[in-house]
Amino acid sequence: MKTILKILKPKNLIIFLSKPRLVFISIKYHLKKIFFDTFFLFKRGKYKYNFIFIAGMPMSATTKVKNMCARIDGYFTRYSPIPEEIFLNQNITDSAFRYCPSWGYTLFKTHLNPWERNIQIIKKNKVKKVIVTYRDLRDVVVARYNRLLMYPKKKNEPLFNKDSYNSISKSEGINHCIDIVTKHYIKWIYGWLEIKKKENDFILLCKFEDLINNPKQEFTKILDFYEIKLDESKIDFIVEATKGKQDLKTNMDENKILPYGLSTNFRSGKIGNWKTEFDNSNISKFKKLGGEALIKLNYEKDLNW
Repeated sequence: MKTILKILKPKNLIIFLSKPRLVFISIKYHLKKIFFDTFFLFKRGKYKYNFIFIAGMPMSATTKVKNMCARIDGYFTRYSPIPEEIFLNQNITDSAFRYCPSWGYTLFKTHLNPWERNIQIIKKNKVKKVIVTYRDLRDVVVARYNRLLMYPKKKNEPLFNKDSYNSISKSEGINHCIDIVTKHYIKWIYGWLEIKKKENDFILLCKFEDLINNPKQEFTKILDFYEIKLDESKIDFIVEATKGKQDLKTNMDENKILPYGLSTNFRSGKIGNWKTEFDNSNISKFKKLGGEALIKLNYEKDLNW
């Protein structure tokens, strides 16, 4: 019913009429969910872990990892009701797990903060392992800037900027993004690294650059982390199916029809894009605010870049 109501929204009808295949994909996905949930109700134990839980740094291919895992037969994204303020601030509540059948398999894609309360909640709800994606923070800055040029944040969203990036210079916009990323994202990834130190088997770190350069190897690591066995041909199919092949606007439009598990805003992903986008003032600012973090995350050996 939720899918039908989504399709029938006036602004989505045009997409529906021009691309009915998206509706077919969505309906097929939900029918598969019903089938597998019913099947596992009577025959349990296909997978060791009921949850694949992704906590990604924004702009670090979290969606790509989600799309890979969503193609593992039996794992599905589900309706996860969370109060808006908590959700927008990248936190979680017990209500997020309300519609996850105890006998079924569920996929979560989040940018979850590594705060103690959040960790307690997911563990209480039987999340045993977490994938944490991260990326060169300079490329995160560029990706964030370009995303917000096309899709500015709304007033009710955290980190809303009253001055649209379209109304200021590129250098000013990137510098503002540097302020945001170094203030919030460094603390975020450091928090997950601390948890990794204490509970190594609880966290799998997934580096954006490795995921782009060798997606099959990284996806195989994820499967091994969750002790999931897939045929080589299935792995190859998933890797090919989740390559970034369309522009951002096309993906965002299609998201209005596709189920969350298969929707994407991910393209090919550019590594080192900051080198052509940063000017001297951007470089100087980032060295001051985020240079040490790049060294700690093994992206640089020193500040001479």
